[in-house]
Amino acid sequence: MFFKKPQLLVFIKPFWQYPKHQPKIDMIKALERYADIYYWYDDGHIDDILNVLKVKPDFIFHYDIAWNYGLAPKIDGLAEVDIPIGCFVIDLHWDQEQRIKYFEDNKIDVVFSVSKNPFLQEFPKYKYKLCWIPWSINPQVMKDWGQPKDIDYLLMGAVYVDPHHKHDFELPKHIPPKGRYAFRDAVFEQLTSDPGFNFHPHPGHRAKDSKELIVNENYAKELNRAKIFFTCGSRHETGGIAVLKFFEALACKTLLLAESNDDIIELGFKDGENFVACTVDDLAEKAKFYLNNNRERQRITENGYRFVHAEHTHDERAKKMIAVMKTFI
Repeated sequence: MFFKKPQLLVFIKPFWQYPKHQPKIDMIKALERYADIYYWYDDGHIDDILNVLKVKPDFIFHYDIAWNYGLAPKIDGLAEVDIPIGCFVIDLHWDQEQRIKYFEDNKIDVVFSVSKNPFLQEFPKYKYKLCWIPWSINPQVMKDWGQPKDIDYLLMGAVYVDPHHKHDFELPKHIPPKGRYAFRDAVFEQLTSDPGFNFHPHPGHRAKDSKELIVNENYAKELNRAKIFFTCGSRHETGGIAVLKFFEALACKTLLLAESNDDIIELGFKDGENFVACTVDDLAEKAKFYLNNNRERQRITENGYRFVHAEHTHDERAKKMIAVMKTFI
């Protein structure tokens, strides 16, 4: 039996010109397997856009409008069309009042959010519009690259670094205030003197592509070299989020030591089974334990690898998104 693919209009800006953001567009591109997609990148009125495209889509998907439409174009007239509309929410730090105004003014039918529990604490009114679409991985990039495991401990991302101290890496252009990422700060402070500790600062969201830039395949290979990788669930006041690093570390066959949160537990992350939960008080102790216990470290690492590649790929997310969209068509 032949089933016609739904036609999907995606409003998004071409932010993937900056390599740091390639995983985000890979996630959206996965929808192309299950829908005929039209992309629109510029601000405009929906009537004019539909006239140019000469198509009436079955569903409209508007990417995250946070930071004054930094990742998506501003589209007028959405409330006036008889087409179901879904939007995407990534960063909960952005203006709550503007979010709510956007939801209401545009008569949004469904909100796809990368977080669940923090989203519901921030926007309880929209509980029945929420479709939780956590981050996921491209298994062609985030995989076991067969790299030698020559890094004991690896930390990457935004961390407070005292600019007055001597470091063997180039200081990032923007250093977050101390404590904004308290867990990562603690990892850096407690392990930075260990000879097996490696740290790479956040490259910057608008960093230009180069052979030295640790993103995408280079990033995956660096993760694959590490025996142990650390991360936290961002800095949201209402609880941690399942940030992309949770999935990427496991996908690259690395043992993840991380702060736990409600979202990752609900997604199937199990302490001592496919990752190791820790806090600022016991991270160093647990890191040393698992570094010195190869069999246990490898057992959890293998479990995490299989878990993410089975349940948290872009394709799995795409199937869920399309299924939800079809209920509105």
